[in-house]
Amino acid sequence: MLETPIHPRDLPLFSDDLDRLEKVLDAVCQDRGMNPRSPEAERLGALIIQLYRQGVKDDAKLLALARAYF
Repeated sequence: MLETPIHPRDLPLFSDDLDRLEKVLDAVCQDRGMNPRSPEAERLGALIIQLYRQGVKDDAKLLALARAYF
């Protein structure tokens, strides 16, 4: 039996999850005139993934939080 708890941050992201997160990333990049392949966009993508793994599952909330940070 597993003795340590499983945290949401430890669970894998599936293709449906990644599709959702990519849409949020693309929207913020477009808003900011940011190249989606830039280092800034990579940091933004990492932030979006972190928020998602912390439990922010609503696309509108993810978008609002990502826009607030960048």
